[in-house]
Parts: sequence; C-alpha cells; structure tokens
Amino acid sequence: MSNERDQIDPERRYPAEGLLRVEENALRVLACLPASRLERTRDAIQIDFGDEDEGVTVLVTAETIELRLPTVEWTCGAYGPAGSSRRWKRIRPEAASDEELRDLVHQAMEARRAEFRPCKYCGQLFPPEHRTGKACYDCASGYEGVVY
Repeated sequence: MSNERDQIDPERRYPAEGLLRVEENALRVLACLPASRLERTRDAIQIDFGDEDEGVTVLVTAETIELRLPTVEWTCGAYGPAGSSRRWKRIRPEAASDEELRDLVHQAMEARRAEFRPCKYCGQLFPPEHRTGKACYDCASGYEGVVY
C-alpha cells in the first residue's frame, strides 16, 4: 500500500489509514497513463499525460473521472495565451471497467489528434486554438492581413 500511496501522494501531505476513493480512482487512471504528471489537493487529483498540444488531462475526484483536452485561453487579448483544458467527457468511476477507462483515455487522445488541421499556406498541422479558419495565426497575419 505504501507504494500506491507514494504514487498518488508523493509528498505525504494527505495521510490516511487506507486509500480514499479519490486515490483509488486516480490509481485506476495512472494504470492507463503510467508516464504522467500528477498534482493534487485533498479532494482532487489532476493527471497530465503528453504535451500541451496532444496530451490529455484527467481530473479525478471521489465521484467523477473527467477527461479533458488541451486548449489555450487568451487572457489579455491576443498576446496573453495561457495553457488550459476543456472537458471532453465525464464519467462515474463505477460505471466503467478498467478496460473501458483505458479505451476512453485513448479515445480522448484520438479526439485531440483529430482536431489538428493543416494550414493552407505553410501546411503545418495546428489545433483549432492556433488557427483562424484554414490558416495558422502566423500565416493569417502574413497572407491575409489579420491583426492579433
């Protein structure tokens, strides 16, 4: 059990006799995403897998597992991009087997990859938050006169 607790509470900030439900749920997700980063509070655990463009974020509580896709929020007009995530799907942990959970994680990553489109000018792939119409932001500025 100490090995499991070390995975979900490496700083040992939330001692308990046994695993809390949020911790049990997080361990199920970690089994699907072994090379991920974890942050937590007492009642929620965030698991990030992959990079900011093509990864997946999973928010875990005692009652839900929420799969989230990366995005950007423009915080100060066009010049203040901040990494963020948006909900893709939320499930009750007891409603999905470990295999179904693993499939959902892979589906979320596929859904994110499917959002990328080539820029009509440079041909590079961009997610929707980094393009306007069919052009990436850089090419939209250079070829279409769009000002950000």
